[in-house]
Amino acid sequence: MSPTRTHRSGPRTPAEVKERLDFADGALGAAGHEVTDPQLNELARRVAAGTLSADAAVSQTISIITSR
Repeated sequence: MSPTRTHRSGPRTPAEVKERLDFADGALGAAGHEVTDPQLNELARRVAAGTLSADAAVSQTISIITSR
């Protein structure tokens, strides 16, 4: 993500979503982590797309993990 880009809420273009997911995957990879769960990856995609808030994604993630 460009440092000159301003934050905006709402839906993002497919290129912006890919850029955000690539950044997150790279940061996780640099720390030696990887998210492989399809449900959690879908939540991340929705946050990156601007269609789900991070707070809602965290809440749903906790529900998914604790229900297993």
